[in-house]
Amino acid sequence: MREVAISFAGVPHRLEVVTNTGGVTWINDSIATSPERAVAALRCFQPHTQTLILLAGGKDKNLPWESFADEVIARVDYLIGFGHAGAMIMEKVQERAQFARHRAPNSALVQRLDEAVALAGRVAGMSSVAYTGGRAGTTEKPDTMSTVVLLSPGGTSYDAYRDFEERGEHFRTLVTRWTTERTLTE
Repeated sequence: MREVAISFAGVPHRLEVVTNTGGVTWINDSIATSPERAVAALRCFQPHTQTLILLAGGKDKNLPWESFADEVIARVDYLIGFGHAGAMIMEKVQERAQFARHRAPNSALVQRLDEAVALAGRVAGMSSVAYTGGRAGTTEKPDTMSTVVLLSPGGTSYDAYRDFEERGEHFRTLVTRWTTERTLTE
């Protein structure tokens, strides 16, 4: 039993580590097809212990986003909205930040997941730009701090994919391509 527990690699698309390359850990949580599931993923990361870049979007199911927005404000350094719900998610985060008089994370809106991965890779490469730990009083990222890129969309995949599995597979492919190309050019 112990050997099984030690060798268990996890479940695909559920906080699945795709790769850890160049100090950047890419995590696939494509199964997070509701704001509540994305909140659960975000709560796995302690604020100000790593730079957290979140890819959120997909298709909205008309669920409440307030708790999600609160967690994004507390834990995320850079938010990349994509797909049908990307702009709405970013708007909700901005509204909650203004309401609570907190600073919203840096953010950008793209249309597709491939654009989100490419932008996340560029931002991760400039992670001192992404780091907004200024909420705690400093905008200087500690040298020992790692970077995490998390796909935990909060929305369904139906705006661009057959299901969350297809979206997760595409994310894996995009991340592998992105990290391989960067490694070859360095």
